[in-house]
Amino acid sequence: MLRLHLRARLSVRERIVSATLTALGNSEAYRLGDFNLIGRGEHATIRLADGEVSRQHATIRRDGANYWVVDVGSANGSYVNDVALTTARVLHSGDRVQFGRSIFLFEQGTTAPDLDSQAANTKTQWGNPAAPKSRPATLFVADLKGFTGISARLSPEQVAALLAEWYMDCNMILTHYGASIDKFIGDCVFAYWHGTAADVCVSAVQAAQALRAAEDAATSPTRVLVREQQDIVLDCRIGLHVGEVAIGALGKGINTALGDAVNLAFRIEGLTRKLDKPLLVSAQFVEQWPEGRQYFKSCGYHEVKGRAEMIEVFSLI
Repeated sequence: MLRLHLRARLSVRERIVSATLTALGNSEAYRLGDFNLIGRGEHATIRLADGEVSRQHATIRRDGANYWVVDVGSANGSYVNDVALTTARVLHSGDRVQFGRSIFLFEQGTTAPDLDSQAANTKTQWGNPAAPKSRPATLFVADLKGFTGISARLSPEQVAALLAEWYMDCNMILTHYGASIDKFIGDCVFAYWHGTAADVCVSAVQAAQALRAAEDAATSPTRVLVREQQDIVLDCRIGLHVGEVAIGALGKGINTALGDAVNLAFRIEGLTRKLDKPLLVSAQFVEQWPEGRQYFKSCGYHEVKGRAEMIEVFSLI
């Protein structure tokens, strides 16, 4: 009963802080998710057919009740109420947001349009809702090591911009490898693939490697600034697991994966700090990819919170 009560409270919170961008030209409305990449590129959450919009133009990220907009080095800039964006900025209802020639009205909270009546013109981050259904899935949890300490050394605007850039990396890489991003939680991302076949496990490992390698190749404005001026480099730690989960819509705008396997995936990622390993996978993950066993080395059995029995984890050789 307590779990259902908490879920109901969360659903109300989602409605309160929901937000949309409505194009002033054609009135097309976009419901904003926790992370939104605006651009012309194929991986953009909000894809704009505008020649003055860069492939990766800007991001809008939700942090609690606030939505932060960040220009990610676009060629023609981003504007809020005709003022050029030079750092991360919180959006307020009624703000006019411009990317290239495309101008939108930002609306948030209970004054936002009724999106259900605009279903034909509304694009969501998660697609059409479906009833929760148990199915096998490959689970991916990534978290930035030491981000609390990093945040203490940066301004709030720099923290927001840094996370927006990392979220963009997560969105592009995980989407490229076929994952569904479930949610961003602060400096953590949770994603999954339907199924647990060997080829899915391969994709999960490749996505993990690509996400970690993205930091070395990052040339985005905030990343370069904090690296050169404060010697800050993001260290992404990742846990992978497979198991049965319930995936589906649990409320308006809420689509997620739930189950004991999800909890264990988060625990496995947590072990990366204890064992000082950038990537850990469960024994069940290795079992699903027999041909890949040669690439992993056992790190032994370890206790994790919420489980009586110890679990065996593996690292990449």
